Amino acid sequence: MNKKDMIVPSGITFLFTVTPSVSEYHQEGLKYYIKMKSGLNEYFKNVDVEFFDGCYVDSEGLSTTDDNLKRKQMLVKVFCPECIVTIDKSNEEDFYKQIKHKSSEWIIELIQSNTEMKYSAKLDAFFVSQRIFQFQ
Repeated sequence: MNKKDMIVPSGITFLFTVTPSVSEYHQEGLKYYIKMKSGLNEYFKNVDVEFFDGCYVDSEGLSTTDDNLKRKQMLVKVFCPECIVTIDKSNEEDFYKQIKHKSSEWIIELIQSNTEMKYSAKLDAFFVSQRIFQFQ
């Protein structure tokens, strides 16, 4: 395959809404499993997971805080800034679709599988970062 046909995919961000807010104890477990067991670490150099209590995604896709939602709703951000694989340019769109579908499904299932607390989770936003560089 020709190097001109290959690219390093951009980083990605998932934003999930979880109700009720995830306890600090459960946050640590979720962070570990998302970073190490979701499969994202096979494609991305870093997998960062952050929790924002009382936040939601507004109509423009931006994170917004509402103090009335504290302990009731949480925004979980999964940020993967740097891809470590190369793919054929023609497969880029499919790569993002598969990552979005498979990973978000797995993360939602993980959040909702907690046996101590009943959590509801949904994917609110999925973003692809701007490309930093590509092979020439």
